[in-house]
Amino acid sequence: MNETMIVAVVGLVSSIATWWATRKKKKVEVQASELENVEKSLKYYREYVDDLGNKLKEATTQLYNTSHLHREAIDELNTARLEIKNLEQRLEILAKQNRELIAELRKYKQLNGKRE
Repeated sequence: MNETMIVAVVGLVSSIATWWATRKKKKVEVQASELENVEKSLKYYREYVDDLGNKLKEATTQLYNTSHLHREAIDELNTARLEIKNLEQRLEILAKQNRELIAELRKYKQLNGKRE
């Protein structure tokens, strides 16, 4: 009976020791797994942030280029408006000169005795 008790106690002690060692090992494995998952997540989010940064940089460049083109178009429009205004003024001057010349021509014809 003494031997049975010794075998039972040894079995119980070895089971407890195994359980204790396994528990620590599993805890370390779980922590390692969690750390690995965190590292993978961190890598994913870093790549995501880098990608967003590149997209932002590209969008900013496109916005700058579009803004520059918009400014050029506005400048061209203002130049065209000024040109149109100058041409309209010139047209008014030429129309006035034309009316004056027609009036002078009528006077000249009347002096020469010609009727219109």
